[in-house]
Amino acid sequence: MNASLKALQSAKNKIAVLAALVSLVTGIHPGSLVAHAQAVGSEKSIVFEIKTQNPGSLITMDHEKYAKIDKKVTLVREYLESKGAPLADYTEILLAQDDWKTIIAISNAESSLGKRCYYNNCSGIYGQFGKGYAGLKRYDSTADWIVDLQKLIDRRYKGWTLKQMNGIYVYPRSSNWYAATTQIYNDLVEIEQQVETESA
Repeated sequence: MNASLKALQSAKNKIAVLAALVSLVTGIHPGSLVAHAQAVGSEKSIVFEIKTQNPGSLITMDHEKYAKIDKKVTLVREYLESKGAPLADYTEILLAQDDWKTIIAISNAESSLGKRCYYNNCSGIYGQFGKGYAGLKRYDSTADWIVDLQKLIDRRYKGWTLKQMNGIYVYPRSSNWYAATTQIYNDLVEIEQQVETESA
């Protein structure tokens, strides 16, 4: 019995320290932070609660952030669906990439937004296989291709415009490739600006 009481007291002490740390990290004044440990049903069951003077503030910030994300997902998916693009099914994965607009734009020139992908490769990425043999990279899923294209952009084309990529990513330089990528990219920029404007 003594051991379980000591364990409970030790847990309460740890929670008190945690509450103090939370107040430092979050900038909440210690006077507005209430932490308590309470036995519920048995001596081993502990409830921990943190209260602030304005508990709704963090929830409001999160709600606004997620509402903005939801709006972007909805608008981009609707845009891709309006083009009959199979990539609409991967909207969330696309938007999770830093260069999602470039990825979608390139896929338009290379596979008509995913309508003509080979081996789940919707952007014509080539790879090295064995000694001196290169060919179209194969992916287990479209999601794998999306992530790999982002890695390729990070490694070789980070910060490049589509104009700079034309003639390097696609060789030789192609005015058709540039027109197909730029059209989609500009549409996606407009969608992004619409989300920002409506959220302001």
